[in-house]
This record gives sequence, C-alpha cells and structure tokens, in this order.
Amino acid sequence: MSVGAPDPESFQDMMNAFAVACPTAAVEIVLPAFTFGPSCTQIARIVYMNQCNPGQIMMVGASWFQLAEQYIAAGRGLGEQVDAFGSDAWEGEDCDAFTDQVGKVRAQLFAVAAFAIEVGLALFTVAGLLAVMVTAYCALATVLMGMALVYWPLQAFPPATAAAAAVRTAAMAVAATGLGVLKALDAALKTLGDTLAAAIGGGMTASWAMLAARGNAVDPLDLIGPTAFNMANGFAQMALRNAAAPSGARHAAPGLNHLFVGGQGLHNLGLNVNDIAQDGALNGAEDPRGTYGIDPGNLDLLPSADTPEGDEKPRGTWEKPAWADDPAPDWDGSRQ
Repeated sequence: MSVGAPDPESFQDMMNAFAVACPTAAVEIVLPAFTFGPSCTQIARIVYMNQCNPGQIMMVGASWFQLAEQYIAAGRGLGEQVDAFGSDAWEGEDCDAFTDQVGKVRAQLFAVAAFAIEVGLALFTVAGLLAVMVTAYCALATVLMGMALVYWPLQAFPPATAAAAAVRTAAMAVAATGLGVLKALDAALKTLGDTLAAAIGGGMTASWAMLAARGNAVDPLDLIGPTAFNMANGFAQMALRNAAAPSGARHAAPGLNHLFVGGQGLHNLGLNVNDIAQDGALNGAEDPRGTYGIDPGNLDLLPSADTPEGDEKPRGTWEKPAWADDPAPDWDGSRQ
C-alpha cells in the first residue's frame, strides 16, 4: 500500500503567503508596542519568538512522507526481485544466507520508512497549529497597527483628545483579549512540541535498536561530533534570539528591542519577497546568504559550510570539520 505522499510543491502558495504575512506582523506590532503598553509588548514578544513559515514546515513534512514512500518502494522491490528467482533457480546454504540478509535489509528499509512517516506526521501536526497561531497574531498586529495610526493623529489634535482616549482604551482591551488567545496557543504549541519531540526521540531510539538487531549498529562515538557541533550552533543562536526579544514581563521593554523586531521583520520581508520573485534563487551580490551563508538580520553570524547540490566546495567561508558529518549508513554491517 502506498503512503500517498503529498507533493511538497502543493504547499508553495501557502509558504509564499506566510513568507510575507509573518515578517509584516513583526513590523506592524512595533508602533502598538510603543503606543499601548504592556499587553502589546507581550504580543510583540510572541510575534518575534514565533516567526516561522508553517507552509515551509508542511513542505518539509511532505518531503519526509516522500522519503518514506521511496524506502517502502525499495523494500518491496527488493522482495519482489528475490521472490522472482524461484526455489528451482537457486537453493542451498548460500541461498538461505542471501535470503536472510535480504530480509534484514528489507526490515531496515521499512524501519526507516516508519520513522520518516512519524517525523512527517509530527511536522504536519505542529505546522497546523503554527498556522493558527501565525494567522491569529497577523490579524491582531494589523488591527492594533490600525488603531495606533488612528490614535496618534487624534492625540495630536487637542479637541479630539477624548476620542483618542477612547481609541486607546479600546486598543488596550483588544490587546488584552488577543494576548490571552495567543498565550493559550503558545502554551499549546509548547506542550505539542515537547510531546512530538519525545515521540520522535522514542522513534529514533526504537529504529536504531531495530537496525542494530539486523546488523546495522550505530556507533555512539560517531554521533558525538555532529551532535555537539549542531547543539553548539543551536544554543548560540537561541541565546542571541532571546537577548534581542522584547520583554515578556508586565513592563515595557527597552525601545531598541522593539525596533529590532521591526527591523528584522523588514529585513525578512525584503528577503522573502526577493526569493518569491526569483522563485527561490539567491543573488549573491545582493544577498549575504548567497555569498557567505550568513544572515546578520536574523542573528545568524556563522558562515554556512553546506555544499549546494552541484557545487564542489562549500558556499561558506570555512570547511566543516570531518567529524561534523554523519557517517554513511552501514546497511550490511560490513564496517562492524
């Protein structure tokens, strides 16, 4: 039975829409955060901390489903080829040993497929809730931005100060209600993310055990380098992100934090619009990501060491150490 994997390209329009909407919300929330106080500051923090693209996450999830489909097809094809020999064509101890080894390889293929399906389902699940979150904060940021734009001209015109006060009161009520909704979604996302991460961890452990039982053991020492390398990068990025975030407390954060949120939103909006216009192509002369693999506007200051498909050398300015790459799979156990 086929997995029936969706085509990742079917989520392109969704990805393009969120690529514009998310950074736009980061820009829009800046003026309300300066204007209407604590609730808007907390909303700005949620907008900043949840800058993402649910459409792109779904595209990645679809790719995992396609990967599972390919592994399932490989396992079935291998079995069909072996079955086609027929008992009359080959028999004996060597045949039995070969058939046994084929069975182990097929089991490994199906185990990897099962894990890929699990990852794909997890990505689709979290992307669905993120889509609700992002849509909600985009709508809220737009409404609050509109109210701020109404408030300031009224506030500057003395006869209209009463109307300005009414707008401010209404905006603060909208912000408080919207903040409650966003906090609930944020808490649900954290719970969902923790649950899915635990499930993926369990699935990975189970798949490793299954592969090891069929002759493809993973040496934990091979994983120390890649794991430490990626965790160091991730924690450094998270520390920079948290340092630049608006305060989540009741008191307003320093203005520079709000300005960074808006500046980052403008930066990403420009990059995303350019990517959409060029169908994802990067112009290295205009985009630092294309030349150095860095993105200062998003606090990504580590040059990329990835080698794009078709290139012989990394696009970044340094060579990734050999221990930072996972070893090739050992399907038949020959490296043990």
